[in-house]
Amino acid sequence: MSTEEVRTHSALHVLKGAVVRAFGPRKTLSTRTSGTSGTLSVEFDRTPGEEEIQSIEHLANRKIAENSEVLQFEMERQEAEGHFGPAIYDEPPAPGATRVSILRIPEWEVSCCDRKHIDTTGELIRIRIEKTRYNAGESRLEIDFQTPA
Repeated sequence: MSTEEVRTHSALHVLKGAVVRAFGPRKTLSTRTSGTSGTLSVEFDRTPGEEEIQSIEHLANRKIAENSEVLQFEMERQEAEGHFGPAIYDEPPAPGATRVSILRIPEWEVSCCDRKHIDTTGELIRIRIEKTRYNAGESRLEIDFQTPA
């Protein structure tokens, strides 16, 4: 995985934390990253206003400016679920998996994720939300973002 892809994937986790702060806990429906761009899709019940989208971007960039530590570690699956709850999974781990890899930005975001990540949020420089789409039929909000260098 290239440095650019690691940064963009890590930005996805910062953005997820910002969405939770802006709207409360949301189920992640899908994620996609490629190069310096990505899309986060979450369960949502309405079209958000422009100010709400700006708030998400502001919250994400404030977390980046804090230069918070990004932790990645393994733990027993049962212990992770007991400590962090079932919300750590965007997708359930493989059947029979006894250990899981956890990504944690303290007091911001925690997910089961085995991809490589940056060491601190400050490595991202900034996140720019490019476009959002709301699909009422699927109760889906898609947020397209960039991680410019």
